[in-house]
Amino acid sequence: MTIVDNPYEKVRRKMVAARIEFLGQLAKINKSELKKRPADGEWSPIELANHLYITDGLALEQLKLVQSEDNPMVVATEEEAPRMTNASEPPASLEAVLGGMAARREEIFEYLSTLSPESWERPFRHNTWGQRKFYQLVNVLPLHDQMHAQQLTAIKDKDGKA
Repeated sequence: MTIVDNPYEKVRRKMVAARIEFLGQLAKINKSELKKRPADGEWSPIELANHLYITDGLALEQLKLVQSEDNPMVVATEEEAPRMTNASEPPASLEAVLGGMAARREEIFEYLSTLSPESWERPFRHNTWGQRKFYQLVNVLPLHDQMHAQQLTAIKDKDGKA
């Protein structure tokens, strides 16, 4: 008998590691740099954290959509999440954003933990990616965290040279 890895446990490890990477980079940013935008049109470190909070909320909606409908067309989160971030109110404080990020990520974990292994194979459509499977959508989340962790590293490196 073949033992199938639990897809939730596999992705959870990736998601936790990527979020820790982001938070580790955010911790290197001092208080005076938190709200400083590196350039016009770019987000400050606190806005990047708020963006992850917003993205997790949008992602959870889309994950639930894939599980509740047959082969749905999902929102292009790579377009919608930045639009929602730009339209949002500035975060009240770093503590508020971090609390929100933790709560949203926990909601995602709670939801994913309830899914059967077969659920991870459910299909969806995306206007750019084409036909995909649920697990591929979930795996975008740790990649997204890593991308923004690298952005924080670049911001800190740029500040250190300024």
